[in-house]
Amino acid sequence: MLTIHKPVLINEVIEFLSPKKNQNFVDCTIGGGGHAEKILELTGPNGRLLGMDWDPGAIKLSRHRLEKFKKRLVLVNHSYIELKKVVYDERFFHINGILLDLGLSSDQLQASGRGFSFQVNEPLDMRYSPEENEFTAADIINKWPEEKIKKMLKENAEEGHAGRIAKAIIERRKEEEIKTTLELVAVVIKNVPRKRSRIHPATKTFQALRMEVNNELTNVRLLLKDVLEIMEPGCRLGIITFHSLEDRIVKQFFKHESIDCHCPTEIPVCRCEHKAQLKLITKKPVGPSDDEISENFRSRSAKLRVVEKL
Repeated sequence: MLTIHKPVLINEVIEFLSPKKNQNFVDCTIGGGGHAEKILELTGPNGRLLGMDWDPGAIKLSRHRLEKFKKRLVLVNHSYIELKKVVYDERFFHINGILLDLGLSSDQLQASGRGFSFQVNEPLDMRYSPEENEFTAADIINKWPEEKIKKMLKENAEEGHAGRIAKAIIERRKEEEIKTTLELVAVVIKNVPRKRSRIHPATKTFQALRMEVNNELTNVRLLLKDVLEIMEPGCRLGIITFHSLEDRIVKQFFKHESIDCHCPTEIPVCRCEHKAQLKLITKKPVGPSDDEISENFRSRSAKLRVVEKL
């Protein structure tokens, strides 16, 4: 059981989360285990890692990859929105660092059988956890009205051709259901002008569908709402995002929680009584090096932001 996933920004994650001997870490989206493996190497001999993932396939892959660390590893098949509950259930305390990587792994794209990739012909599923989620991408494509599909494409992926794509989907499904990834790709390609770009025309459509099926933007907000409660002073939180909508949510939250007062400037005395809980470790998002992009093109849009609990 081999993973083909390459962890993004691995050097940057290690630099800014700074794992040390005998420290405890949480990887909220353990995926193929690449980040976790490096962290466990650096936190021996007694440092522990709690690894979570909503995808049961990712848990199997990471368990295999991290077999040599099994005495220091706790793996849980849950979405990261359950982080606070899992931490208390597992009694996993004194956490020094938390990582959340919001990207899809190469294993999910190429070998999941759930239609995450527009390059492989698979059913239009896109669920991270088929056992817990009955709602699929095929439901959206074949049942939603045109305006709702258009709105989803705009809001989840900022797709500039949302109207044309939504209309074309409706016309196509009048003939027969769109059941597979390549059937959907054919509809999109016909209705999105091909530019001189390495970005596939269906990229944003697939992104929007995956995010809708798995409620991703809402889930990021839910995690941020809870995560401060389990962070002790000195604990660092690193979040890797892959598009502007996720990054905006993270950026605004980090900024809000790193400033004491949010009262209007014309008010001479603070009335909101808000106290900063975070210190910005990265003032700006950290992206991949040119070398990493050349080796792994999917890393091109990755952005890492890191904060520390005060």
